Parts: sequence; structure tokens; C-alpha cells
Amino acid sequence: MSSGRYHLKRFFAPGSWQLLRKENKFVTRPYPGGHPLHLCVPVSFVLKKIGLANTSRDAKKILNSRVVFVDGRVVTDVKRPVGFMDVVSVKGIKSVRVFLDVLGNLVFVDVPNAETNKKLCRIIGKTVLSKGKVQLNLSDGRNVLSDVECKVGDSLLLELPSQKILDVLRLEKGSFVFLSGGAHIGKFGVVDDIKEGKLWFSFDGESFETLKKFAFVVGKDKPVLELK
Repeated sequence: MSSGRYHLKRFFAPGSWQLLRKENKFVTRPYPGGHPLHLCVPVSFVLKKIGLANTSRDAKKILNSRVVFVDGRVVTDVKRPVGFMDVVSVKGIKSVRVFLDVLGNLVFVDVPNAETNKKLCRIIGKTVLSKGKVQLNLSDGRNVLSDVECKVGDSLLLELPSQKILDVLRLEKGSFVFLSGGAHIGKFGVVDDIKEGKLWFSFDGESFETLKKFAFVVGKDKPVLELK
């Protein structure tokens, strides 16, 4: 399927990347990270998509200048993975958040200056460590130690890069959610009901059913961050 560890045949790249199949035979493969391959791209890809680089060589020059940040930390490697909800900032120029459209494609949404240091992560697991400490396992692969009251399925609003928890957005009736998978991917809605692994939400005056695991809480009555 792939050409090896560092490159990927363009034909086999995830559809979410929206590549033209007849261009160069290979594309840069991102390093393994916290996001599955279909939900991430190499940071060099982002620089090209937002119009700051025309080629991988251009992207490398920009990265070597140490002006590119992912979630508040400097990155210099063209293969550094950037995925769903990550914030990519180019100092003094532009900041974008990786998001999904209704076709499941990765898109890059402009981020206001006041939100470049904020990020939403979904809690996908909780691990009890020694001495009773609780580790929260998050959707982007990071782990955070915290004694905050929360459940799997809730979202955390984090400060970047400190990982300070600014707020807990609970998955419950009335929560404002984004659908990150399934038949309704890319839609926003308000939770009507939750039963076991299923969830019902309202969108444009209609009610829909989806799996609970696809609901990513982004607010209490509206998104807490700019996501469009």
C-alpha cells in the first residue's frame, strides 16, 4: 500500500487529504502520532494548503526558520503529524485549526488571535496510576494528569502549550456537539438524548441518530471556539 516509512504513494493517500491523484507519484508520510492517518497530515502539507509554501522545499525552509508552532510548540520537521483540532501557527502571519467538513475532508479554519492558545480535546479513556492519580487519555494522543471531575466522552478546553484545563464540556442532554465520524460527519447539533452507545441530536430542525463515540462536545449552547 505504501512506498515505505517516509513516503506514501499518492494513489493510496487518505481521501480526506484531497490530493490530485495525477501529480507526483509520492507524498510525504507523517510520522506516527496521536491521530489516525486519515485524520492527520504532515505539517509541510498544511503550509502548502494555506498558501505559504509551493513545494516541500519551501515548507522545509519555513520550518527551519523556527516560526511554525503546533499547539504552541515550535516544530521543524516536515513530517511532524498535524491532526483534527490541532492548531498550526506561523509567527506573525497566520493560525489555522485542523477541522473536518461534511465530506470528511481535512480543512484548515482560520483561528482568531485570542484562540491560538486554546484547544478542545475529547476524553477517550481514564487510567488510574500509582497513589490514586488519574490520567486522562485524550483524542489527540496526549495524556493529562488531573483530579477534575469528568467522564469519558466529555471534552476539555485546554490552554496551550501548558495543558492547563480551562473548562470541562460535558457530554449530556443540551450539549452542543460536532460529529467527527459516521453518516453525519461534519454536522453540528444539540444533544437530545443519550442511551448506552447511541446518541440523538438536533440539526436544522431535524433529529438524527448516531453513535455516541462520534459526538465531540464543542460547547454548552454554542461552540466555545471559532470552528467555521
